[in-house]
Amino acid sequence: MIEDVLNFYANVSKKFYPFIIILALILAVVSFQQASKTEISTDILGFFYQDTEGMSETRMLRSDFMGTDTVKILIEADRIVTKDVLEDDVLDMTLELVDTVSIIPGVFRVSSVLDLGNSRDDILHNSFAETSDYLSTELQYSIIIIELDSAEVPDRAELIDTFKKTVNRVDLAKGTKVTVAGSPALYNAWDHAVRTGFAKSIIASAVTISVVLFFVFRSPITSSFVMIPILVAVLTAFGTMHFINIPLNFLTVMFGAVTLGLGVDYSIHLVQRYHEELRKGNNNALNVALSRIGRNTIFTGLTTMAAFSSMTVSGLRMLMEYGVMSFIAISFSVLSVLLFLPSFLILESKIGSRKFELSKIFKALGLAGFLSTLMIKLSTFSLKRPIAVIFFVSVGCVPVFYGLSQIETLTDVDAWLPQENPSVKANNIIDDEFGDYDYTMILVLADDIRDPIVMRAIEKIGEGVQKVPHITEVSSISSLIHPLPTKERSIHGKIEALPLDTRRKYVTEDYTESLIIIKTDKEVDDIMVREIKEVLDYVDKPAEVVFSQAGANLLMSRIDSIIAQDQIRTTMVSLALVMTMLFFAMRGVSGIILGLSPILLSILFAMGTMGLLQIPSTPLTVMLATLLLGLGIDYSIHFIARYREERMNGKTLEEALLITSSTVGESIALTSITTTFGFLSLMTIMLVPVQDFGKIAAVGLVFCAIFVPIIISVGLLFYEKIVRKRMIPLLYPGKA
Repeated sequence: MIEDVLNFYANVSKKFYPFIIILALILAVVSFQQASKTEISTDILGFFYQDTEGMSETRMLRSDFMGTDTVKILIEADRIVTKDVLEDDVLDMTLELVDTVSIIPGVFRVSSVLDLGNSRDDILHNSFAETSDYLSTELQYSIIIIELDSAEVPDRAELIDTFKKTVNRVDLAKGTKVTVAGSPALYNAWDHAVRTGFAKSIIASAVTISVVLFFVFRSPITSSFVMIPILVAVLTAFGTMHFINIPLNFLTVMFGAVTLGLGVDYSIHLVQRYHEELRKGNNNALNVALSRIGRNTIFTGLTTMAAFSSMTVSGLRMLMEYGVMSFIAISFSVLSVLLFLPSFLILESKIGSRKFELSKIFKALGLAGFLSTLMIKLSTFSLKRPIAVIFFVSVGCVPVFYGLSQIETLTDVDAWLPQENPSVKANNIIDDEFGDYDYTMILVLADDIRDPIVMRAIEKIGEGVQKVPHITEVSSISSLIHPLPTKERSIHGKIEALPLDTRRKYVTEDYTESLIIIKTDKEVDDIMVREIKEVLDYVDKPAEVVFSQAGANLLMSRIDSIIAQDQIRTTMVSLALVMTMLFFAMRGVSGIILGLSPILLSILFAMGTMGLLQIPSTPLTVMLATLLLGLGIDYSIHFIARYREERMNGKTLEEALLITSSTVGESIALTSITTTFGFLSLMTIMLVPVQDFGKIAAVGLVFCAIFVPIIISVGLLFYEKIVRKRMIPLLYPGKA
């Protein structure tokens, strides 16, 4: 049925190819216009669903309170506190910086070395204690702390650009360096990395893949015609992002380059089979190629989509969005290749595809012949030396399992950017010189926070939390008016007497919300969160009053457990869906076993390599198993399908494998190279987890390309020589 439809469409393409080509180009232009409207989001909260525990509280924290987010300006000098330097240079510069940034919209309060005294003379004669919040121990660094009114800062990345422009207008003291730091500065760096990396990765992927295609086909016309349908698919996918309101973020920024590599895979298989039939003198080359390869492309596309769709069950919103966009992009790639590429192949035959005669050096580097020979040798060796193959794979598992034991999880967002980034450097200096600390919060909701019963509950919880390990300071509205008055009127008076900026940091204007701010001497982790929760559960409090943990750090502390759950859940769902699709594609149990074995082995080796290379687990590497399962199974389907075709034509085991390895094997090798370049293009995105993912995904795909001919050949030998003789044929239903 599928073959008949594809054969019919091949005839349609021959007749209407000019109109189909024009349609493809129009679709590309329209999609590009829509893609340009896609929003970019680098907010860390974008990782999580709206109903994630602590999410709504964190959004309330951002919208209702002041001072919960801070920007820091780091001042560096050989020595800041010598009277002459401070008086004549640094002090004046600091004063100008404070005055300038104070008027930026969204700034709530500014603190600096100027707070050490009421006058220049007071500041100069201050003892500059080692514990100063604004001066480092060695007096080489000073910081300006800028607290933000989160409700007035809708775009933190944009705000940092404003800060940088403002700082650049200030006359710096001789021998000083000023850097904008803090969490919002990291958001700004992420935003820049996503914006620039998106275009860079696609361009790098398109250029490198085009070069590879030129060495394969030796024709710029053929190479271009292979690329155009995939570019159409990528643009259409990005255009769709705008309609379904999925932003460009840390994860979705990757799928363009990856889709290019994957889409070219589908194209190469079709073009290679088309050219093979032409060399045979087949006048219906397009019909044969499209009906045979098209069917495999549909099934490989469906299995890959099934694999990526497993990410929709992820506990992280960004992973779910990546799964949705990958599903859409792959479906568009399959459709674009099947609908548009045949017309471009017809056009190629009409205008001719002039092949360039490459120099001897380039011929020596010729990919097609070399890869064909390599795949034949791998398959032949596996047939002749199956025991040796099993031995070498088993030995290779030893370092792989060791590598698996070395994988660690990385959730420190500071480490997601290159260490040479100015904001990262500044943050590291601040941590080293001013103390590596973190914050988390408890949000209190009540009819009136000033109620004496509520205030005492806040006080008791603060006292209990203070006893949790690694918590250094707990502040709240009750601690600011300690000791607590017993009468409500007195509490009202004391709170009203607090400075407005202090009061607004801890309570809202209507006194229905309050914050307990918790300072720690280490990064907030899941253990600390659990211990704080135990305090909240243990301390007696009014039933109508709600105490909830909140803050971005709280949410990030849960990533470890979410990643661990996702790793298992998405892999299992992906495996189940792929096995289902394989059953229909292979029409037999043996096909499932043969198809999955090399891919599961590749996943194992890739993750082991990940540990050996000390690449940590991140929200991105959760996708590795699913990605390789979806991409690698394509190779298995094409390999087994061509082998079955040749066996049905009366070829022996050895003959069928020889033909399969020299044709489909060559295509697998070529497509693995193009997709690998797609992954490696992610190195142009200046986000460490994205770069790590690109590297290990490329390694995993190489394993897939190697293991498919080796493991399937050994499996077929075992099946043909042992299983098929003793059991009902499962690989070829209906044929003994």
